Amino acid sequence: MSPTAAPPTVHPPPLAPSGGEAPLVDHASLVLRAGRMGTVLPHMGWIVRFPTRITRPELTAEARRLASSPYALGRRVAPRRVPGARRRWVATTDAPPVRLAADPVDGPGLSAWLDEQLTIPLDPEHGHGWLLTATPTADGGTVLLVLVHHLFGTAPGVLHAAYGDGSLPAWHGTTEATFTPGGRYGLRWELDGVGERLQLGLAGAARAAVDGARAALRGSQPAAPVDPPPIRAPKGRDATRRAPGPRRAGVVASFDAAVWDAAAAARGGTGNTLLAAIAANLVRRGRAGRGGDTERPVRLVLPIDLGDDAIGERRDGSSGPRATMVTASLVLPGGPPECGDLTVARRWTKAAFVADAASAPPVRGVGDATRLLPEALTIRAAERAAMGFDACASNPGALPDGVRDLGPHRATDACVVGWPIGLDLLVALSRTPETVSVSAVGDPSRLGPGADVRAWFGDELHAWGLPDGRW
Repeated sequence: MSPTAAPPTVHPPPLAPSGGEAPLVDHASLVLRAGRMGTVLPHMGWIVRFPTRITRPELTAEARRLASSPYALGRRVAPRRVPGARRRWVATTDAPPVRLAADPVDGPGLSAWLDEQLTIPLDPEHGHGWLLTATPTADGGTVLLVLVHHLFGTAPGVLHAAYGDGSLPAWHGTTEATFTPGGRYGLRWELDGVGERLQLGLAGAARAAVDGARAALRGSQPAAPVDPPPIRAPKGRDATRRAPGPRRAGVVASFDAAVWDAAAAARGGTGNTLLAAIAANLVRRGRAGRGGDTERPVRLVLPIDLGDDAIGERRDGSSGPRATMVTASLVLPGGPPECGDLTVARRWTKAAFVADAASAPPVRGVGDATRLLPEALTIRAAERAAMGFDACASNPGALPDGVRDLGPHRATDACVVGWPIGLDLLVALSRTPETVSVSAVGDPSRLGPGADVRAWFGDELHAWGLPDGRW
């Protein structure tokens, strides 16, 4: 694909006072600690492909620009002084040193480079919370990857704060609070936070108990009929899935947007349905390779930006720059990889989103009640819940146009990248007006012996009639 000429994007100026502070969201300590326990990598990021060579000084300037706004990446976590207290962000314009590979890479070399970057740990309190890393390519271009700890927010939120036009509040999907001059969040604030945590925890436990009793008496509410009826989620655990390992393996592919949409429409589906089908097939390939139960249904979690087709309004507690993000659970059949009709999967997907948007949580207060538990125990419980899903298929919505600009350079392709947390893999779709890019990141330990995410993804593209757009 040839680069599209466009004037350089004017990014918004920093939006916080120097040295300002902001409180972290309540679940931040859990995310931070999860990244320090075992092999969990609670990361996200974005990868961009340029047709031109980008120098180290230019990359350093871009890293400094990303650090210029605390709602983007210009912040670090300040250690708490009181055990159990809420942590706080401190604005800083110090950017981590950029990483630039010395030698150009080709396709296999780019794959090896990407896998190496995906395994880098991050810690926004005791080290770097984000990194800008890049490599020159054999065709004279450059591939740039920004790795970000999930503590910084959601991928759409951080992207809009870093590259958006200022039309969305910079703290939505990032800090969820505005920065104020330093000194406000002192020792007294932390002490008050411990009491608040206890109060909210007790209130949440009481609310959860009452709602749980009411839900048990009321029973499950019948869902709108779907033909054929959706598959029930599988019970029990897949005993052949091993514990998460330290490595991650990934691949990125880009296509003309019209080609992707046509491949989905030809089978009665949408782009989101096709994305979910590819994720399910990668799970099926992993099961077959490790000798697992291939007939076991595949359970996916779908965080999707429905855009103008969104159902309902932003609900209490939602996080993100847009009110159109909906997360649903989709169960697809087991068996071998399936690349046929998507009509039924599309009906099930739509029904899942309608059910999610139209229903309130049956048991409220659970999140607040977990404040009373030790963080390690809460994390273990969350991991066990995540293990009920096999993979994630995410479409965070259209990328801000500015993500493809770096000084005078204009990228051809860009894509969000997500790390699987307690899952076999995560696939993510990103769209610009001209292109669709899809990334897949897998945990080889969870997928099983012989897992080859790049090769499997190439097989999927061929099976669905898509060009081999792998980078």
